[in-house]
Amino acid sequence: MKSSITILVMLMLFVSCKEESTTKIHKYYDLKTAITNQISVLDKRKPTFSKTVWSENVPETKNVKIEDWSKEFELFLQTDLNKPAYLNSYEINQSDSSIVYQLKKSENLPVKDIKILLKNNQLTAMEATIANQNYLYETDKHVKMTLADNAVNYYLIEGTQKLVFGDKKAFKIEAKLIK
Repeated sequence: MKSSITILVMLMLFVSCKEESTTKIHKYYDLKTAITNQISVLDKRKPTFSKTVWSENVPETKNVKIEDWSKEFELFLQTDLNKPAYLNSYEINQSDSSIVYQLKKSENLPVKDIKILLKNNQLTAMEATIANQNYLYETDKHVKMTLADNAVNYYLIEGTQKLVFGDKKAFKIEAKLIK
């Protein structure tokens, strides 16, 4: 009897210590991987972009080599819908060349919509709207990216931010590949 209990306890410990599967199921298009791949491509190629930043509606343009693409594309990475909390939260309209995700009216998540364009199942463009609101601030952001030859050739980050005790401030960053 004692040996049966010992075997049962050991079996339970073995089962409970079993390594969890690392396979992630993607209900939505895997933008996180696509953008992470673009970060790797850009890190290797080190291209020059003509980058325009608007501050108080005054544009300033410079030719730049971005040092930290992960930081530059942080908002793009936030559009990842393959999170447990986002499961079944979006209406999906799909064709061979595009996928549109629209947040259901009953949901309250930051990513409001995403439009993805594909050619031969490869990402050619994406754009998304991200909005957050709480007691201290309200933000609306729009991001857009286009690719040619499987590499980013244009991106746009724009939006507004309003603090509870301040005016609404707009921001805009636009960059085009030079070489």
